[in-house]
Amino acid sequence: MRRWMTLLLLCLGTVWMVIPGAAADTWQVTPEAVEYTFGEQVTLQAHLESEAAINEVQVFLRSEGESETYSGEAVIQDGLITYRHDLTAEPLRAFAAVEYWFRLTPQTGESFTSDTYSFYYEDNRFDWQEHFSETFVVHWYEGDLDFAQDVLNAAEAGLARAQGMLRLESIEPVDIYVYASGMEMQSTLRLGGLRWIAGHADPDLGVAVVSLPDGPDQRSEIERQIPHEVMHLMLYQSVGPAYYTLPVWLKEGLASANEMRPNPDYYVILSKAVEQDTLLPMPALCQSFPQDNNVYLAYAQSDSFIRYLYQQYGQSGMQSLLESYASGEGCETGSIQILGLSLSELEQGWRKTSLNDNLLGIAMEALLPWSVLLLVILLVPLGMLLAGRRNAAHSQAAGETR
Repeated sequence: MRRWMTLLLLCLGTVWMVIPGAAADTWQVTPEAVEYTFGEQVTLQAHLESEAAINEVQVFLRSEGESETYSGEAVIQDGLITYRHDLTAEPLRAFAAVEYWFRLTPQTGESFTSDTYSFYYEDNRFDWQEHFSETFVVHWYEGDLDFAQDVLNAAEAGLARAQGMLRLESIEPVDIYVYASGMEMQSTLRLGGLRWIAGHADPDLGVAVVSLPDGPDQRSEIERQIPHEVMHLMLYQSVGPAYYTLPVWLKEGLASANEMRPNPDYYVILSKAVEQDTLLPMPALCQSFPQDNNVYLAYAQSDSFIRYLYQQYGQSGMQSLLESYASGEGCETGSIQILGLSLSELEQGWRKTSLNDNLLGIAMEALLPWSVLLLVILLVPLGMLLAGRRNAAHSQAAGETR
């Protein structure tokens, strides 16, 4: 009898352990294709098969590269889960993969969570075309194939220039989205929760966004903007998440120096700053750029400073400097072990070497009116003195003749 009782208890225990597992397998979530209007609303739907009555369905969304997770309560009717997410109140990251999942709470028992699904959140307001090479995919919606090829050529040229300044070996493919107007691009970045002036890169996504309106300046803008953003993307591929801790003057200086057509306004801005003695200290450009008109001076200085460093130390020096900052070295001292000079000392060398000619030219130009006046002041008395001596000499010669 004791053996039969023991066997019965073992059987009951086994059944008790199996029941929860069996109950957990009585539901299944099958997602439908995601529908959304960019910047307005996302609709998520899924079919639910469950033997248990479901009391509540909670939905969670998170954009790639973001730490914030949005959530909301879905509606379930006749086995169909429906959730609408308001993108005006809680925008998702543009051109990023978005993960989402469901948490279902039955009327009795514990809640359970579905698998994680995803969709790509692209600006679907435009009919994008694609043109690509091994490394770049150009997305555009206005213009012909020749235009797309010009963008692709500039990207490849920008990559070659970047590889001249830095050692970039393993290159992952990246996407370039080209808008036909700055207003349309700005609306995309705004709806994606971003603010920017011209081009924009999301290095961790491998995405660059630019505006290239049709017109006489389009080619020069292609050769300026595309290599600029390519350098940002390549920097991230070189150092990974440490990209976000690099000095801003280093990131923006490298990107500006990578442009195929240097910005002529930079030289005017620099010359004016030298003349007025309003250059920004380079250490002040480590964490951020000014938010006023001095932002253009910050770009001009960073561009010139990087060109100076490259001329002085070459590719190996630039690569070592990048790696030093990527490892977490301080902005002021990160160059000491690599180049033997602090950032402030490097700045002194740059000002003396790269801006010296400008200083002399500006000084001469500024002093020219005063120099002419001084010359007149000195020459008039001298002329009168010489004339007086000449007259005296003539008078003396005439007396001797008599």
